[in-house]
Amino acid sequence: MMQCRSLAAALACALLILLPIACLGEDPNPQAPTPSPSVSEATITVSEKQWGVSTRYIGGTEGDSRFDIADLADCGINTLRIYGDMSRFEPVDDDGVYGAPTIAEIKADPEIIPWKRWDEVMASPYSPHPEDPSKVTWRSMFADLKKAGVCAVISLRNRDTSLQPSWSPAVPKTDEDWNEWWEYVFAMAYWLNVRNDFGVDEFEVLNEPDNTPQQGWIGTREEYCEMVKKANDALAHVYRTYLPGRSYHLHAPVTAGPRWVRGVLADAGDSFDSLNVHWYAWWDKGEFVRRMHARLAESGHPDYPIWLSEWGTYDVSYDEWYMGLAVIENLIRFSQPGDDHVYGSHIFSFYDWVYDGRPGWGIVTGDGTRRATYYALRLANRALAGAKPTFQAKCDPAELQAIATKDADGKINLLVLNWSDTVTYNVRADLSGLLTKGTGAVRQFNTEVRDEVVGQTTVEDGISRFALPSRSARLVIYGKAAAAGPP
Repeated sequence: MMQCRSLAAALACALLILLPIACLGEDPNPQAPTPSPSVSEATITVSEKQWGVSTRYIGGTEGDSRFDIADLADCGINTLRIYGDMSRFEPVDDDGVYGAPTIAEIKADPEIIPWKRWDEVMASPYSPHPEDPSKVTWRSMFADLKKAGVCAVISLRNRDTSLQPSWSPAVPKTDEDWNEWWEYVFAMAYWLNVRNDFGVDEFEVLNEPDNTPQQGWIGTREEYCEMVKKANDALAHVYRTYLPGRSYHLHAPVTAGPRWVRGVLADAGDSFDSLNVHWYAWWDKGEFVRRMHARLAESGHPDYPIWLSEWGTYDVSYDEWYMGLAVIENLIRFSQPGDDHVYGSHIFSFYDWVYDGRPGWGIVTGDGTRRATYYALRLANRALAGAKPTFQAKCDPAELQAIATKDADGKINLLVLNWSDTVTYNVRADLSGLLTKGTGAVRQFNTEVRDEVVGQTTVEDGISRFALPSRSARLVIYGKAAAAGPP
């Protein structure tokens, strides 16, 4: 995670600005009336031409308090990020001989790795924190993810936030050090995809290496680039030798540090193929993502996909209504083409993490309770997850935000967001370029309704009409199955 500015901090700053006035006994806005609820008209015009594709992967980082594939399926997420720390998978040197085997020996015969020990680790509980840890092992977790079609992204770390395991060097420098890192990367990919068939092809190198020592890495950016290069060499050997014709993807630098993004792209940009960054400034209206696209263009890698493997918040409750709307707003933006586009994202975090016995941050708690933002994410996923064709939806007034997508079965999704505190809009949606007649089921997210069907609308001569309450998002699903209730 990264330190970030929160809404609470912003409000505190505002209060400091107003403090001198308050101390003078002056009311800065003595006659400010309380806004009254009102109703206004709005139009949304959906283009008939395909705009682009929506975000391919939308999901979350893991959270060690819980794992239940049914939660992921219900939310509609199609990717889960997992911390692949050595402390989890190789807490002690697997063969007991530091620096052995060598890279050349592994390439000559992968059976030199003690796979029995790896099998035992993968059969152990994923986490000690769920109520019954024995029900979820690493093996069962990867099997569940594959069966559900959820893309696992593995963050490979030589040390975790506690700087463990101590046997692994903090920063590889000697040949023996590099043998151990290369073997670890090789063993993870080989066990997951050759000894087993779990289809895990997305790998990160470390986690926030600029956030030192809090995230375990205490080396320089240049030393991190060597980690990337060695990891790429290990993965390339696995796929080229044992999985011909299949591709892997390596993510770096897994941080938002401005010097790291530019520096790692310059020094190791040809050794990875996915720009992976963290971003918690959910209020920035897309500035950060556009800057990352600019960094890719500057470095000569404009086609690298952008992943946000941590975004959201860890200092605002996911039960706050505005966090739910903020998630929807940003997912709409991420699915736009060009410099706003995000290929894959993981909200931090899907489940609560447990630190010093205190859970927090997830959109789902350890006992399975779903916070409000869970339903906002689920609403957005219905329309956006899976690289669906998108269609631009122009709004009047421009304060509204909207996007349309098309499912493989032909259903049309229109996702609309209204941040207004007081104004309910009567929306006239022109879908004539895509649909002239039909019906639509209207789903809603706000403080009272959490991704539920609240009504229907008809399409006549390409026009659909529906209300859009203040502080809400609505998803209208047009098509044969559109009038069905929630699953």
